[in-house]
Amino acid sequence: MNCDQGQRVEDGVDAAIERSIAQLRSGRTEDALLGVRPLDSQQVASPEKSTLIGLICLSAADYETALNWFNRSLSLDPANAQAWLHRGAALQQLGRAEALACYDEAHRLGLAEPALFYNRGNLLRAAGRLDEAIASYDAALRLNPAYPEALRAGALVLRDLGYPQGAIEFLDEAVRLSPSFTEALIDRGDILQGLDRLDEAIACYDRALNNDPDNAAAWNNLGAALLTLGRYGEADKAFDAALRADPHSPQAWNNRGNLMLATQRPEAALSDYERALALRADYSEALIGRAGAQKQLGRLGEALAGLDNALALQPDSDHAKNNKAVLLLLRGEFEQGWDFYESRWIISRTPKHALKLAVPEWEGQKLDGKNIIVFDEQGFGDTIQFVRFCLILTELGANVTFFCRRRLHRLFKSLAPPLRLIDRLEPGDLGRGERFDFQIALCSLPRALKTRLHSIPTPIPYLFAEPAPVQKWAARLGSHGLKVGICWRGSANLKADRGRAVPLALFERLIGAGTTGEGVRLISLQRPADLPPQDDLAGLPWLERMGADFDAGPDSFIDTAALMQSLDLIVSCDTSTAHLAGALGRPVTVLLQPIPDWRWLLDREDCPWYPSMRLMRQSRQGDWSEPMSRVAEALRNLAS
Repeated sequence: MNCDQGQRVEDGVDAAIERSIAQLRSGRTEDALLGVRPLDSQQVASPEKSTLIGLICLSAADYETALNWFNRSLSLDPANAQAWLHRGAALQQLGRAEALACYDEAHRLGLAEPALFYNRGNLLRAAGRLDEAIASYDAALRLNPAYPEALRAGALVLRDLGYPQGAIEFLDEAVRLSPSFTEALIDRGDILQGLDRLDEAIACYDRALNNDPDNAAAWNNLGAALLTLGRYGEADKAFDAALRADPHSPQAWNNRGNLMLATQRPEAALSDYERALALRADYSEALIGRAGAQKQLGRLGEALAGLDNALALQPDSDHAKNNKAVLLLLRGEFEQGWDFYESRWIISRTPKHALKLAVPEWEGQKLDGKNIIVFDEQGFGDTIQFVRFCLILTELGANVTFFCRRRLHRLFKSLAPPLRLIDRLEPGDLGRGERFDFQIALCSLPRALKTRLHSIPTPIPYLFAEPAPVQKWAARLGSHGLKVGICWRGSANLKADRGRAVPLALFERLIGAGTTGEGVRLISLQRPADLPPQDDLAGLPWLERMGADFDAGPDSFIDTAALMQSLDLIVSCDTSTAHLAGALGRPVTVLLQPIPDWRWLLDREDCPWYPSMRLMRQSRQGDWSEPMSRVAEALRNLAS
């Protein structure tokens, strides 16, 4: 090629580069790419121009072509730090691990740009090298403190390292610098949601949606927060908006399935989970959710198979293991069920987890003369049901300390033999006289004791009401009529199964169940302070209430246990009141859904946990009329 030809080629290259840059600036990305694509890299002898053409291709998302041009630049000048930087960016977009070495080489050659450290940090984070990633983001922020993207990325690493408050502070600064940074607002909401600061999380999602009203992730995560708060109507609208914005979001279909399940619509939930799995076949959370819907529909074999599929995908999934445990225990398969029940996620929120005592777990070792600490967990009903196992430990010769909520201490003082009850323990106490040979969570005791369906310990009663309150409430109640205590709703906990609650109005039909001489009296066992506003009792003359002082003190169930001694029958939904009646040995009928909580098992009217208990199950989900009619018939028999 002569000089004139060479000059014409170089002029053509320069013109093509200038046109493509102008087209990029005007948003004509495809035209910009078409303008440089015909260029022959062998005819470009300048490393700077090769890098510039590579950048045009990189901006137009043609990463392979960009990579070729950066390679050309480096063949001409191996010390071109900018070419190493951009080569790393192209490789990063292509998902190739060599990108990290390119950034390191650019830095070795003296390049210190914020984007280099930011991109490098992203690669390290993706590789799970979190400490190195945060150091790289810090380097980017030292060079440019006003770098919202690096602040957001650093926040995500801090979140993954277990520093949520530090992550929130990084995101606050990112949003201060860039108020329309929607992704940072969503991330901030997600971290707050993980901390159960749900109102603050919702405010973040609302701000994100003000910036981007069609952001599917913001709608979806907003719906998840509203669902946790029990604001089901608003959650439904949020999930619908998420699916309008992105009908191909498996997360949104899965979350709407969770809403359908929470609101007792298992058929609709099943459909939503199937949609999620059609979009992502290996979505373990949707497999677990689908199993929950199948369980509610009584399709237990399919539910177990689905959970096994979820565990094949994620063998360490506590969520899947816990759900499998519940199914196995429901079917009375205690041996395997207790093993899986060790994965119940609720244990991470107990004092046992928080204290992290350097004490061995008790797994059945000899206990004669040993000190063991047992940790309370889950709801009041669970504690009342499982505290019986602490008595077995004392029979085995152990000195038992039961760490449980202060509100239950007075009730549990009636246990015999007595337990040492505490509700505080500082780590330093172990060096000041406290000594434990073993520790265990309360609901792990059946596993350690190898409890099976036929060997459930039933030393009933094992709880006893205090004599003075018994006399007080017996005098207030009087002796006339057939006295029936009723409990129609359980915990106000939003995560509790709302399908357990029974409409209060249905209990009125029990009034006509008595004979002329023994009219039925219905006495409320609900603690007045726990009743929600919708339970307006003023217009119910047939319901007797014991007054505002009923169980109004700091100790739970003292008045309830005492009042139960004067009742002929207790009729309760599935809640702690039913467990208390069973533990006291009082006659109690429990109203259950067709597929109830695991402890009530399947297809039986008796309860192996409580001999004085009778179970009345719905024939159809949501229909309490038929079991209530059977309770009325039982009352007629009792009255006669």
